Amino acid sequence: MKLRTAAAALAALTLLAGLPALAQDGAALYKTRCAMCHGDQGQGKPPMAPKIAGSAKAETVLTKGGEPKAPHIKPMTTLTADQVASLAAFVKGLK
Repeated sequence: MKLRTAAAALAALTLLAGLPALAQDGAALYKTRCAMCHGDQGQGKPPMAPKIAGSAKAETVLTKGGEPKAPHIKPMTTLTADQVASLAAFVKGLK
């Protein structure tokens, strides 16, 4: 009986561990981290933020930083590699 309970608890913890990653998909991250400056559809808000919809450079800017006069001159180090990948894929898919 104790073995079954332990196995069930372990299975439940394993499933729950994956929930934060699922909740932090690219669209949700974009909405909370990027849309304020870049717009809901990545259209940009000049002169504050450029258009990023469809950009293939998002991952590089997020991980290595942007151009010298860009708002993202430094990388966004608070994002995990999975979050960066999700955001980059979402931005690239925007039209």
